[in-house]
Amino acid sequence: MNATPQQLVDDARLSHVLSCWQRWRGLQLCPARDDIDPFDLKQLLPNIFMVEAIDGGARFRYVLSGIAVREQLGFELSNRHLDEIFTGEQLNRVTANYRTVLTGYGHYVMQHWSQRGRLIMQFRRLLLPLAADRTRIDAVLGFALYDRLPGHDGRPIDHLHDPVTTTVISENVIDLAMVE
Repeated sequence: MNATPQQLVDDARLSHVLSCWQRWRGLQLCPARDDIDPFDLKQLLPNIFMVEAIDGGARFRYVLSGIAVREQLGFELSNRHLDEIFTGEQLNRVTANYRTVLTGYGHYVMQHWSQRGRLIMQFRRLLLPLAADRTRIDAVLGFALYDRLPGHDGRPIDHLHDPVTTTVISENVIDLAMVE
């Protein structure tokens, strides 16, 4: 038996986002920004971010980030490009995830983050497509959940100056045609 998209996302809050996304898109390929109802997401607004694709995904720029995302990173993401935040293999992996979303799929990942040899964070991220005209995907709607682990020192995560090692615990590309 195949798992439903909601079953592929092992967090009730993110499963709720999938259900909202389905309702917002109706019979279209995917919702537009205007279709998003913040009231549906009031518990998760601090965890939201939005990324626009530049030149069909050659580059990505953050246009919005919630306060939980900013607090964990220690800086504002808005108006920054992905390649200004991540480097090397981490940049390649995140770019590939965003490009997958541009093809009409969702993407979910759960990771453990380590810094200076200490396990510090359990991270969950859900990425979903958005289309300004409801037919051509040109943006990524994301939600990032951060669960601090005992090794976390309480400081923001500095990906550039104090790199994080990520270990993927689970990862799924989500067939959004199956979202209930």
